[in-house]
Order: sequence, then structure tokens, then C-alpha cells
Amino acid sequence: MSDSVSISHATFGLMGPLAHTPTQSMAIHCVIFQIGERVILLDTGFGTREMLDPNELLGQDALFKLGIIVDMRLTAVHRLKAMGISPDQVTDVILTHLDNDHAGGLHDFPNATVHLANEELEAFDGLRPRGPYKPYQISHRTKFQTYEKSDEAWFGLEARSLKLPGELDAKLIPLPGHTVGHCGVAFRDGEKWCLHAGDAYFDTNINFLEPPPGLPLEVAFQTDALDRQSSIAKLKRLREEFGGQIDMFCTHDQSEYLSHTAGRGSPDPLAALG
Repeated sequence: MSDSVSISHATFGLMGPLAHTPTQSMAIHCVIFQIGERVILLDTGFGTREMLDPNELLGQDALFKLGIIVDMRLTAVHRLKAMGISPDQVTDVILTHLDNDHAGGLHDFPNATVHLANEELEAFDGLRPRGPYKPYQISHRTKFQTYEKSDEAWFGLEARSLKLPGELDAKLIPLPGHTVGHCGVAFRDGEKWCLHAGDAYFDTNINFLEPPPGLPLEVAFQTDALDRQSSIAKLKRLREEFGGQIDMFCTHDQSEYLSHTAGRGSPDPLAALG
């Protein structure tokens, strides 16, 4: 008999206010999948190295401008241990992209297989510099499983099914613009689909206005404005046409994060540290 999938939500880091929005504290909304003793993470947030040496690894400019909370309790390793999960149980990490607030914790799970879009890894290894790409996050021993463009479709969008246990139906959904290989991650939760949209948008009440404004933070970190705007348009269509079938959320919208913890009867005691 196969194991069922247990799904929980956690913030593996916190940052300061999102300028020009009511958001006073930005979560780093990650997802934990448990299949028996096996644990799979969707993004890792910041890791223990960043928390031990934030000035060097994150930089004083980022610490100040993004209001990054330096607190070891927020790292994935410590949050998992608080749940009774050993880091050795983490066999796989699914990444929306390789910015350090999403992939900084990879070094805490050196034995995990890292699943991401092929374009994202190529961009990380490319010559075009990007501030949130930090070379120390990965090494020659990091085990990557990359996914290339496919003909598979998910609600009309390109999808790339992940090579994971059959109990977990999960797919990368390309949503470029923030980074070259940025993807959302779609997964089934019971009878409903969920879509973790990563950094394709930052604020659910503002990004889907018509026309959608460009928030300073997302404009500052975008790699391609037209791609970013196209990705938001795709997500807006999903909301309008399939909102009853898809539970959509992004990484940094605190209200969305809280709705996936307190709203499910399990409030997060660390979510309001900022």
C-alpha cells in the first residue's frame, strides 16, 4: 500500500515591508511534502550559513533594503527539526528559481536531488551577473534534475512533470521574467490543484489590477519586463477562468501565507517576527 502525501506550509525566512503595498512583513512561503519518512521541499528560503554570516553572504545593502530578519529559527533545517523531521529525511528540493531567498538553504541538504528548469541552471552558470544568485549555494556535488521545454499542458500552460514519487503529482510551470528560468510549481492537494507562483507576482491585491502596476521590488529584480508581464497575464487568466479549481499563492504575500497556516487551524508562531 502506498503512502499518502501530507502537505504543510512554512516560512523559511522573513523580510521587511513590501514598498507601495500594505504588506508589513514578507514571508518566504515554502511547502513541505511528507510521504512516509521521505520529505520533499518546495524552495528552501535562506539557510544556516546566511544566518551565521549575514553581512558577508547576504550583504549589508540587501539586509537594509530588504529588511531581512536574521534569525536561525526561521531556517528550513530548524523549522523541520521543530516538526520532528531530520534533515536527512529531505530527499528532494523543488525550486521555483535560484535566487538566494529561495535556494539559500540548499547547502543544508547536500544529499537532496534539486529539481528545476534547465533554463534556470543555465542562467545561474551564465556570464550575466544577478545579485541574488550566490555561487556558494551549490557545488560540483549538488545533484540536479533539470527539466527542458515540453509539449505537456496544464490548464493551457506549458508544464513539465517532476520525476518524484507517484503519490505526489507535481509540475514545473514556466513563468519567466523574474529570472530566465523562473517557474511556478503546481501540485495536487486532495481534489484541488495548488500553484506556488514563486516571484511571478508579489502582492495578490495589486499585481492583478488592470493594468498591473510594476512594484519597485519586482522591477528591480526582473530579467525581462515583457516576460514578467506576460507571466502575470497568464496567472490572471488562470484566476479568472479556473479560480475554483486552483489555489494560487506566491512567495512573499504575507496575507496569502497566513491563509495557508492560521486559516487551516495551525497558526505559525514565527510568521510575525518581522
